[in-house]
This record gives sequence, C-alpha cells and structure tokens, in this order.
Amino acid sequence: MIDPAGKAKPWAKLQVRFFVIIFKIKIIMKNWTVKVKAVKKKDQGLIRYTRYLLSANEPSRAATNIHPLKDPRQATRNMLAEHSLRQAERRRAGLSGGGVTNYAQSYVFALPKDIPQPTQKQWVGIAARAVKAIANENGIDPQKLWDVTGVVFHEEPTKSKNNHIHVLVGNIVEGKYHKGLTQKKSVYASKQAFNDYMLEVLKVDNKNYEALSQGRDDPLWLARKKQAENEEKTIIEARKKARKEIKIAQLWKEKYNKSGFNELKLEMSLKKREIEEKEEELSEASEYLLSKIDTYVDQCKRLLKYVEEENDKRINSTLNRIERTEQDLERAGFEFPDEEERKRRRNSLAPRLKPPGF
Repeated sequence: MIDPAGKAKPWAKLQVRFFVIIFKIKIIMKNWTVKVKAVKKKDQGLIRYTRYLLSANEPSRAATNIHPLKDPRQATRNMLAEHSLRQAERRRAGLSGGGVTNYAQSYVFALPKDIPQPTQKQWVGIAARAVKAIANENGIDPQKLWDVTGVVFHEEPTKSKNNHIHVLVGNIVEGKYHKGLTQKKSVYASKQAFNDYMLEVLKVDNKNYEALSQGRDDPLWLARKKQAENEEKTIIEARKKARKEIKIAQLWKEKYNKSGFNELKLEMSLKKREIEEKEEELSEASEYLLSKIDTYVDQCKRLLKYVEEENDKRINSTLNRIERTEQDLERAGFEFPDEEERKRRRNSLAPRLKPPGF
C-alpha cells in the first residue's frame, strides 16, 4: 500500500474508507436485516440514544409499540460505570490519553412480516444468542457482556414496517475497551447467531426463504424525499393542466366577445329600444283611442239631450262633431256607419237640421 517514494497510494485510502463505510450500512440477508451503528459522542451521546430507543414521540413511531425487554437504562448505567472504572485503572497505571468516544454498538435485528414472528421471550433469546456469539468471538465473558446490554423491542402493527429489536452492547467490559466489538467479525457473529436461532427455534431457514422484495427498502429520509417529489410533480402537472384550461377558456371568451358577443349585445340593445318605442307608441295610441271613445260617448249623450230639448242648433253642431270622431275611430280600425247610413240618420232628424256647411 506504500509506493517506492514512500507515499500512500490513493487506492489504499479508498479501500480503507470502503471498509469503514461498510460497517455503517445494513448487512442484507435477503429480507432479514442486521443494522449496526456506533453510538458516539461519549456519555451524552449514549444517554440521548437510550432515550431515543424508548421514546414514542418520534415522527416515525406513531403506531409503534415499544417494549423494553432488558432495561436499557440500567445497561447504560452499567456502561458508564465501566467507563469510570477504565479511567480509574488508567490513572493508577499512569496512562494518559486513550479516550473513548463510542461507548456502545447498536445492533438492529429485523424480520419480515411474511414469516412466523418471535414472541417477546424469543426476541430476548435472539438478543442473548447474538451477544453470546459476539462475546465468544472477542474472548469476553458472555455474562459480563450481557450485563452491559440493553434490549428494546419495537412492535410495528403496520405492514410498511418490520418488527425489530434494538440491542445496545457496551464496548467496555471489566474496565477494558474491546476494539473487536466494533469490527466486522462481531457483525458476522451476530448475523450467524440470528440465523441459527431462527432455524432452531422458529424452524425458518434463511437459505430457503424467498424475500417478497429482493431490493432494499429506502431509508425513511429517502422515502419521504421521493414522496415529496411525487407530490410536487403531481402539483406541477395539475397547475400546468389548470393553466392550459384557463388559457383555452380565455381564448374562447376573447373570441366570443370580439365576434359574437358585441353583435349580440348591439342587436339586443336595438331590439330593446324598438320594443320600448312600440310600447310607447301603443301606450300613446291606447290613450288616444280611449280619449276618442270617451269623447264619442259624451257626444252621443249630448246629442240625445239636445234632441229632447229640440235644440236644433246644438243638434246640428254635435252631430258634425260625432261624424268627425267616427271618422277618426274608423281610421283606428273601428267599424262605424258608412256615409249612406249617416245621411239616413240626418234625414231622420230633418227638417230641423241643416246640411253641413250652412
């Protein structure tokens, strides 16, 4: 990994980085998973992570049922005590430095919903089997390692999430920091113990199991990001469609206003004016005819009166007025005696009456 000039080769650095990253990702066993994470930031990081495991207020745990199967708080207290013991022994030995930032490792064992699910007691058995395997791999007393272990079962009633346990394992046992607990060999040992327990107790062999989904599930942040992107895409498409429909409607409105609406508006305006004028004319005509009829009736009454009084002068003038009124009403469509009938009417009143014009 060192070239003749004494410099580290670039690919060597990349290889080291790759092995560092691989411990942080999921170890995929078809649809069964073991996820490993180092709990860093010393005592405060450990305390916060323990609270996180027991918190039901996290956004992703709205439906999660949390069951502490082995008290993680007591395990955390034991881890902190082990760290204090380590510091005291190092001071007695006159050693400085050698500080530890990651006090524990978090193992997450998850199972898909389409296989028999372990009981809470069996989940504890899985954790105990894994811790024992890790201890044996690193030459540690299994009971001592179990004393600094906490187990929390997250029961997921929804189909979208698998049931799983969090196994919090301390890295300091009997005042000694065990580097091997953070290495790949411990992850492999826990995975093998997980598979062995499932085969032995639940009679399910991971080698014969066919996953419902061969791909990895997206992390929560990525799933939310994809959902947000899909929703944003839907909104954008809806906006585009709405803008298109609005534009079409505006074009139709403009076309209608420019061609048909203005003409229709003008035509209706003219029709309205014409109707109003006809109504006005009819109203005036009606008033005129009613006035003429009233005049005609009044004239006929006066004529009868003058005939009774034998007032020849008044009879003649009234009869002339009646004839003129009859002519006006005749032009308006009323039927009245013709000229011959008028003459006979005059003759019946003779010899008192003089011909018109005398």
